[in-house]
Amino acid sequence: MAHTASVTIELFGTARIASGRKAIALTLPSNTSAATLVAALAEKCPALVGVALRDNLDGLLESYTLNLNGTEFVGDDCLCLRDGDSLLLFSSQAGG
Repeated sequence: MAHTASVTIELFGTARIASGRKAIALTLPSNTSAATLVAALAEKCPALVGVALRDNLDGLLESYTLNLNGTEFVGDDCLCLRDGDSLLLFSSQAGG
């Protein structure tokens, strides 16, 4: 039986505005791919497709990035998630 992790995706910027939400709770396999995470996020919040998630759901739009627990950026590699982890979804293009 595969282990799962209950995680929170925190939304910032346009993703937060488009979805009308600050955060989304997901239960994912403990060892998951970015593509699996994106597909689950799109299912839970379709408003993010085309805003932060690619239309074909194979990843994030180039202007977006994920950060795990505020300590490391997430790429296309396998993620090792634990219960209570927080993934921050935000635009990698900051203005100022």
